[in-house]
Amino acid sequence: MDRKKQGTNTTKHLLELAAFTGSLILCRVRVGESCAPFGLASMAAAELTGVDPIFAGAGVVVGAFLSGEPLWGVMIAAAAFVLLTRLMKVVVGHVPSSARMLVFLLCEIAVLPFEMILTWRSSAYALLALALSAVAVVPMQRCWALFRHAGRLAVLQEKEQLTLSSFLGLLLLGMSDFAVGGISLPVILLDVYVLILVFTKGPEGLGEGILTAALLAFALEEGALLLGVTALCALMAALVAPYGRAYAVGAFLLSALVLAVFLGAEGETWRVGSALIACLVVLVLPREWMGRLELFFNSRQFGERNGAEAMDRWKRRMAAEVEEAARLCGALSGLFEEERAGDRFVVEWPLGAARRVCVGCEGRVLCQREEGDFDQAVLRLLSAYDRGEPVRPVSPMDSHCKFFREIMTSAYQSYNQAFVHEAGLRRAAEQNEYMNRQLNGVSAMLSVLAARLREDRWGDERVEGALFPYLMRRGFAPLSVDAYYPNRRLCLSIRLGPQGSENGAALAAAVGRKLHRTMRLIDQRREGQETVFEMEALQGLTARMARISLPEDEESVCGDETGELRMPSGKVVYAVSDGMGSGEEASRESRAAIDLLFDQYRLGVEKELIYENVNRLLIARGEKEIYATLDAASIDLVTGEAEMVKFGAPPTCLIRGGNVRTLSGEALPCGIVDEARPYIRRIRLKQRDRLVFCTDGVYDLLGKDMEAELKKGSGQPLDRMAAALMAAAKGRGQRDDMTIMVVEVA
Repeated sequence: MDRKKQGTNTTKHLLELAAFTGSLILCRVRVGESCAPFGLASMAAAELTGVDPIFAGAGVVVGAFLSGEPLWGVMIAAAAFVLLTRLMKVVVGHVPSSARMLVFLLCEIAVLPFEMILTWRSSAYALLALALSAVAVVPMQRCWALFRHAGRLAVLQEKEQLTLSSFLGLLLLGMSDFAVGGISLPVILLDVYVLILVFTKGPEGLGEGILTAALLAFALEEGALLLGVTALCALMAALVAPYGRAYAVGAFLLSALVLAVFLGAEGETWRVGSALIACLVVLVLPREWMGRLELFFNSRQFGERNGAEAMDRWKRRMAAEVEEAARLCGALSGLFEEERAGDRFVVEWPLGAARRVCVGCEGRVLCQREEGDFDQAVLRLLSAYDRGEPVRPVSPMDSHCKFFREIMTSAYQSYNQAFVHEAGLRRAAEQNEYMNRQLNGVSAMLSVLAARLREDRWGDERVEGALFPYLMRRGFAPLSVDAYYPNRRLCLSIRLGPQGSENGAALAAAVGRKLHRTMRLIDQRREGQETVFEMEALQGLTARMARISLPEDEESVCGDETGELRMPSGKVVYAVSDGMGSGEEASRESRAAIDLLFDQYRLGVEKELIYENVNRLLIARGEKEIYATLDAASIDLVTGEAEMVKFGAPPTCLIRGGNVRTLSGEALPCGIVDEARPYIRRIRLKQRDRLVFCTDGVYDLLGKDMEAELKKGSGQPLDRMAAALMAAAKGRGQRDDMTIMVVEVA
């Protein structure tokens, strides 16, 4: 027998045993003196669920016989139902549920004379038992279905939990007299169930626990007292349940002891010993079991966990797809890998043309006796022709060759054609190399993105749950708080409503006080009526900047632009661009150069490709010859490393400890030729270092005096330092747009 079939048989036998036991216990619950509706309902529900009714029927018969005074009507109804259902299956085969339910009701109606005496009271109890039995079949059928599929159930919904609580309450009602020495088994089971509910669901589990206690209370003399004490103890346990299982159990037991002392002799009915045993049972349950029960009863938590697991699966699936795209880009890059042809055509084509002219010459046997010497002679003459030197036959050529002019003319024409052809091939090879670099760069970028999809943590409910009410109390009116961990660094995205403060510094300070961290504001933007703030936990240095610009014409727009890009990886990029000319057109070119640079950084493009892409994209978007200088610094605030990039920009000054150092490099501006490459220099910044960027309009006026001007104001605040330097430059006569940007790390 295979394991699957063996497991199925085990489940079947357990269900049959449960049907027998449940029906036996429920048959002890009477209505009047001679009616046991719930035992019969359990039998019918088990049969409708697919459990063999003979076991449930046997439980009903045994329970009815052992109930003090045998219930003959109940036993007859149970036996008749089992016999008729077996007979119908043999004769008809598959019997609809409605037909089996009808048979059950007919069996109960047929035995009504055995369950009542000819008095109105007895008749009323018999009819009530019939109604209760018919109504109870539906919820009990759901309970038996739960038992049947218990191994495959992951969570119980609210309706299913209410049904289970009702069924358990009826079982406890049937065991109400199971007590030894003041220790009540049904009270112990009730307390265990209530403790599990309040621990797994908190206050939401009180209703189901009280429902179970209310059903048990029907069989006890002090039922109302039991119900009230259970509700109060469960409430106290639910209030402290978030702090842990031990707190919930302790609060439950302490409440039971206090109430027993307060109630005095009446409190003995509460049976403190039963509460103590129940608390010990809950305490010794393994942690894995409690975790499973918490998910089983708490559908909300199960949904959150299932959603988190679904998000993890989605992340892994997306990471796999991105990795596949990275491999595809890497494979496509191989299509653009070609070996350069070298100068093969400028040699082969002119020599071939020269030999074709000599085909009809009788003297070529002597001239081309050594082909290598003849070829070298033709190539030397072509070089001499390029230099403007006189061209005459040389050895081994015949000095009186009548085809010499035709030979050199044909060779030179082929030489020019080969030169143009090879220039085209070199251009195509350069484009192929560019495409190869781009595809390799995209592949590397996608690989990094896939790694982040797998490793980055998305969401932190603890941080989000702590910040939201805190910011509400501080008057910021948050609409949402999202916590995430790119590169294992805490980042927050906080969305404020129209009534919220737009002071990002105040918001970052409030978040820092709550989380006991220093937060750095990354971005602040408007989305309709809402404002979104992005910030990260600070590690290492900080950076801030001041800038000032003056247009050449006071009534025009300054053609210079500056920008700051903060990224959630501890990096910040500063840039200054000076477009050709002045006014709005120059400003658009300057802004385009900075935007292209920042877009490359946001996407995570490799540094080797960022600057080449900016140059080429600026060329591609220009409808006419327009260019812009670009002066940028990418600073890693964790390590202090900075990469200085210059496209035709004037020198940058580094101020450290009152000393000024000039950082300069020659390079063409962006947007002129494809081959333009920037000057790149890497330095390491320290605390209180300052970088001073300026455009040509400032540097052309100050020149070498710029260092002296900077030393004068090296100790001033950033904005005053920038204003003083601008005033010194303007005092020498403004002839162009002027911009100064000062960056300080601390």
